[in-house]
Amino acid sequence: MKKLILIAFLFCAFSVKAQQNLVMNGSFELNNAIPCWMGLDNIAYNNTVLFSKHFGDNSSIALFKLPCTVCSPPILWGGQAKDGDYALVLAGMHETIVIPPPLDTTVHNIRQGKISLALDIPLLDDKRYKLSFWIKGPPSNTLQAVCIENKTNIIEVGISNYEDSLGRHLITTNYGDTIWQEYTYVFETQNAEQHITAVVGLNGLIDNWVFIDDFVLTETTEPLTTGINELNGINRNLLKIVDILGKESSPNKKGLLFYIYSDGTVEKRLVIE
Repeated sequence: MKKLILIAFLFCAFSVKAQQNLVMNGSFELNNAIPCWMGLDNIAYNNTVLFSKHFGDNSSIALFKLPCTVCSPPILWGGQAKDGDYALVLAGMHETIVIPPPLDTTVHNIRQGKISLALDIPLLDDKRYKLSFWIKGPPSNTLQAVCIENKTNIIEVGISNYEDSLGRHLITTNYGDTIWQEYTYVFETQNAEQHITAVVGLNGLIDNWVFIDDFVLTETTEPLTTGINELNGINRNLLKIVDILGKESSPNKKGLLFYIYSDGTVEKRLVIE
């Protein structure tokens, strides 16, 4: 009887270990934040959130302890974090700078939030893994006209050997909403990756803000995800093509073009011929 109990205990212990989250700070709870929200540049983020690195452009990320009072007039904003108290907002922002004569030109600056999350151990080539994470858009509220209000919450998620590179792309989310939505992806590794990465998507010249939270990576025996566009039963159709100014364009126009699809993904294509 004692042997059976010991065997059962060891089996349960092994099962629990196999399901441990390999992402060391997937809910962003390990941090040194003081106020309910912090707009962070690269250095501040890397000094505030443990086991994570922001390698995007400065001022394109914020750490929120939800709910939080923001904006003017003050609003109790953001709802609840998906797990724990904290969630991140990644931003993709376009700044248009008009330079007067004699230069008389317009400059478009893009700031894009990009983070990596360290894993407890490098991934193993003979294992299969399941990644899950949650996203949502900022809440819709007419009082937020001076703040953040956008539902084009698109992010690209990957795995990488480096803390400052997206690495191997896994999934691009479709359009979400103002409530938390879970995404999952089952994959096999190729190169003993050590980081989960997330990069905010861009949608033409429209600013893009997205809450992200609760990244979980575990070993699994589930079937591999067969295709990005098969997620959630959504078929991808091309909606329109726009240029860098956000104007609709033909695919033959020279320059940088953005292909916008019905699942929320945006492809950038540079036409030079």
